[in-house]
Amino acid sequence: MPARSKRDLLWTSTTYFGEGLPWSFLHQMGTEFLTAIGASKTQIGSTSLLHLAVTFKFAWSPALDLFGKRRTWLWVLQLVLGLGMFAVAAVAPSRNLTAFWLVVSALAIVHATHDIACDGFYLQALDKRGQALYSGTRLGAYRLAMIVGSSVLVVLAGKTSWLWGFGAAGVLMLMIALVNAAIMPHPPEQAPGDPHDEAAPDGAHPPRAIAFIDAFRSFITQPQAALVLSFMLFYRLGDIMMFAMSKPLLRDLGVDTAHRGLLNGLGTGASILGVVLGGAFVARRGLERALVPLIYVQNLGIPLYIGMAVWKPHLAGITAIVLVEQLVGGFGMAGATVFLMQRCRRSFSASHFAMATSVVSLASTFSGYASGPLNERLGHPLFFTVAFLASVPSLVLVLLVPKTSIELDSGDPR
Repeated sequence: MPARSKRDLLWTSTTYFGEGLPWSFLHQMGTEFLTAIGASKTQIGSTSLLHLAVTFKFAWSPALDLFGKRRTWLWVLQLVLGLGMFAVAAVAPSRNLTAFWLVVSALAIVHATHDIACDGFYLQALDKRGQALYSGTRLGAYRLAMIVGSSVLVVLAGKTSWLWGFGAAGVLMLMIALVNAAIMPHPPEQAPGDPHDEAAPDGAHPPRAIAFIDAFRSFITQPQAALVLSFMLFYRLGDIMMFAMSKPLLRDLGVDTAHRGLLNGLGTGASILGVVLGGAFVARRGLERALVPLIYVQNLGIPLYIGMAVWKPHLAGITAIVLVEQLVGGFGMAGATVFLMQRCRRSFSASHFAMATSVVSLASTFSGYASGPLNERLGHPLFFTVAFLASVPSLVLVLLVPKTSIELDSGDPR
């Protein structure tokens, strides 16, 4: 395994902390704020709709490959996110929900665009081995940001006010932007349609409008596209269904809010450990040998929840199950993230990764939305059994999907 560069370790950590904090701000802090001010359950549940910006970010993702530098997009969008968080902090004391929803909806679009820039820059600045080596670092930093948002900043807001909670998030975001502007490397740009684009064959340089369309065409016509897209759609289907109903299960087992909060923190820590260890495993063994065991381990954690629903263990047993499931979930996420990266061409790194994550997000959004009614109809034991059955297609597809870089599959040695 190649040695880690301290600078690469630093910028991959800060950029992905900066990607995780806005997600936590919108989905975790936003939910806590609405709960605290006594908003309706419909209002609280509507925070999930903010994720639609991420689901459909593929529609404008080629713009970040075709115009400007991914590096500049990244830190400038972080500045905008920080200012947007200050706007939410200014609105919060008035409890004006119309203003709140207008600001967070705009912020969700900026957040989705920032995701495109962050992932695109990561793929541009690191080679394939580096992408695998730091996959655990980036995912761990993302999860750490979720702990800060859902725990530290919420506690701050509870002890002071939401002005200070949301405002502190804005301060953190601006600091991250300034740090990243200073420490991120300056990799060479390869924008499709650019006269200096070395990827264009035989000196052909298509106009940017054609290159914009080619970003979509080259993704959906990649080698073994049907297998690849199907795996992206199914690999987290059962896991998302299980996660969506894990909190109601814990509540029905008698775990109160305070203990669920503690389990959230411990589980996130286990997940961070899982993605770091999973990323190191991929870097050491290569994706060809690592992907299958990691995906199997991730999905074989779902039956633990079937057992918990049937046998109803005490808190110690519940804690052990939650920690193990989050750990193995981190393993799977690390392997799948490297797989998604390797299905992206370097010249379209931002847009291709956005398209890949949009496919995953589409499945996650609808399976999570359907989990509630399905759980109410079936009950916990049968529901978690269905969730495991939903994971079976991914256990078959992972055996069949290509596990080498798309550029090697296409005959491009770069």
